[in-house]
Amino acid sequence: MKHLQILTFAACLALAPSAHASEVVIGLGAVEFNSNLAPNDRQFTFEYRFDPYREWHKGQIGWGVAVVGHAAGDVWAGAGLIAQRQLGRRWFAEASLMPGLYFENGPATALGHTIEFRSVLAVGYKITETSSISLAIDHRSNGGLSEFNPGSNGLSLRFHHKF
Repeated sequence: MKHLQILTFAACLALAPSAHASEVVIGLGAVEFNSNLAPNDRQFTFEYRFDPYREWHKGQIGWGVAVVGHAAGDVWAGAGLIAQRQLGRRWFAEASLMPGLYFENGPATALGHTIEFRSVLAVGYKITETSSISLAIDHRSNGGLSEFNPGSNGLSLRFHHKF
């Protein structure tokens, strides 16, 4: 039930009317848990990005919210900063850091704490003015908040749509 509440809250944040709505990112991929207790799993990523609050010639930085769900039922939801740098006319690189809350579906996928930090590095390609694709690696860790800190690593193919 708590997973459904988190997903509903994230969807409401993302779909709420806003004059500053800028981008939605949807991704599919795989996640590996570093504790060796859980098998690799599929992951689904949803991000909502607000208009950048700082832009310069080849880059931008702004706020976003994200939800990551695993096929086994684990859910992470967070908010933080997203930076993007143009690498030419169509290519771009991206990095983000978001603190968030993680709810595991069992002890095998426990990451050691409810508070988990998600970092992402991605490279992408602009298809049109409003559509892009990217390949992202992400890492989630509690940053030493708990003695048990196995973390997880993910790889996702993502589709971006700007409004």
